[in-house]
Amino acid sequence: MPTIYREPDYTYEDLVDLVEGQLRVVELTAVNAETGGPGERLWMSEPGAGASEVYRLWRKGRGKGTDKAPARGGYWAVDQDHPWDVMPSLREALAGVLDRLTRPGSASEYALEPGREERDLAVLSELEAVWLSGLPPLAEMYGPRAVERHLNHELFIPIQAELARAGALRSRMLRERYGTGPDAAGRAATELGWDIGKARTALAAGDEYRQWVRDGAARARDRIAVRRPPGETGLPDVRAATLMTAACAYEDVVPGRPSPVPLPDELACWYVFVQGLGACVAVAVEDAYTPDGSPRDYMRVAPVAMVVRAGWTVRDGVVFSPLPYAECLDGIEYDEEAVRASGGTALHDGSP
Repeated sequence: MPTIYREPDYTYEDLVDLVEGQLRVVELTAVNAETGGPGERLWMSEPGAGASEVYRLWRKGRGKGTDKAPARGGYWAVDQDHPWDVMPSLREALAGVLDRLTRPGSASEYALEPGREERDLAVLSELEAVWLSGLPPLAEMYGPRAVERHLNHELFIPIQAELARAGALRSRMLRERYGTGPDAAGRAATELGWDIGKARTALAAGDEYRQWVRDGAARARDRIAVRRPPGETGLPDVRAATLMTAACAYEDVVPGRPSPVPLPDELACWYVFVQGLGACVAVAVEDAYTPDGSPRDYMRVAPVAMVVRAGWTVRDGVVFSPLPYAECLDGIEYDEEAVRASGGTALHDGSP
């Protein structure tokens, strides 16, 4: 989270007033009660305010120090970030709540603290609001189907995969106990009180899951176009192809089309021609890059003229460029003049 306000310029009360007086926000009181330390506050942009941000007021700069160097004093600060970037840390901080909501029937806290489930459900409502607050810009740009695909990719597919793995594990456990012979389903049904159909399904789940994985991998090889850099990058072949494929994941690539504009030597090995954008370079966007992140999070294609204008460096064989990046849309903000200069079509003319 980037810091937007902090001590000593402002007191704690000033920081609260700045957020609640100058920004259209709602406080996440249920989340604060569960995760926040004394005085810490968490807000999100008010729905319909036209922005999607999360604001955190917290104590920063605390450290344990050493015998020779005592810890420096902490300070209050307000940090700002996009909701999707906050979600991983929120889910980690709320792991206990989410675990109870996953298994409410075995949560001892619900037996010990009547009403605890209502507090957990209030936390869940705020967590859902944070997640969904990042979706309106996506809907405005690409429509409701893009939102549905995003949620399916981020939430439902992982849940379905986890359920399938759980079924495969249960299948293995049943096979180790009852074997795989013709009477295995009957024995399992008798001992577990199941009908014979459920027992057969449970025993077969392991083989079916593994076949589902193999079928999915085959579909991926047929469906996903692997892109490879046209020149020598100095990287291992698989790594170079991984980066290039991530950069071109959502683009209409025109294979074999030469660049209509001159390419600096350092950029030539990452060249690709994209329908609408023209001559492009696969780059790591500085503002989107994190060392441990997935290449899909930071690799993009950019018109050659944009990269040349913004400047670039080459680190570990990869081109990095400080291009304008819109987090809410998860992409580069293309400059029409640079698109035309790279042999592409002006964006307002209907190009992708």
